[in-house]
Amino acid sequence: MSEKFVKISAGNILLEAFYDRGRGEDAAVLHHPLPLYGGSMDNNVVLALQKVLSGWGWSTLRFNFRSVGRSGGNFNEKEGDVEDALAAAAYLRGQGHEAVHLAGYSYGAWIVLKAIQKGLDASSLVLVSPPLDFLDFKGLELPSKPCLITLGENDDFCSVASLEKWLKDQPGAANFVSRSILPQCDHFYWGVESRLSLEVKDFLQAHFHSSASEKSREPGN
Repeated sequence: MSEKFVKISAGNILLEAFYDRGRGEDAAVLHHPLPLYGGSMDNNVVLALQKVLSGWGWSTLRFNFRSVGRSGGNFNEKEGDVEDALAAAAYLRGQGHEAVHLAGYSYGAWIVLKAIQKGLDASSLVLVSPPLDFLDFKGLELPSKPCLITLGENDDFCSVASLEKWLKDQPGAANFVSRSILPQCDHFYWGVESRLSLEVKDFLQAHFHSSASEKSREPGN
């Protein structure tokens, strides 16, 4: 792995993160699940997303929200974690990435949409199991950018019916949202990470050019 440890400034606190430099302008921020239930940047889904996005040739940044791991501050799901998401995207902009993609799993997907509500621009979205039956998504809208939403058919935090209903209320979603329901999969994706990775790769192939071949020629890779 070519990830390097970095610190990100979010207001008056520092967040721990791992940054993997790819080739070109594309980079993705990875947002982890709810800290109160043990969510961190080392989550199995976050690591699977990092691997497939890095393999595509994009730069990646996975980070711990405030109060998680060695990140400073206290947990604050209303504003603090949104500020953290904005700071992570700003870090990538500071590294010269013009195209910033956002990926979020569970609570992380909710934070992604709240950050977009605050004005964060995303080149694309990957939302893994947005917990529509657990958190309040009222007023959160998808931007008109390529978007993949995955969901396990046995997810206890978002039913397929809830996802379908929410998407019907999203303006023009049929034109830019790819939806994938994974069979025999619950909210946690244990043992299903490879199938999730394939869904993400199919989405990337449909919408974006890969710079993986160029990255493989970099010294040290």
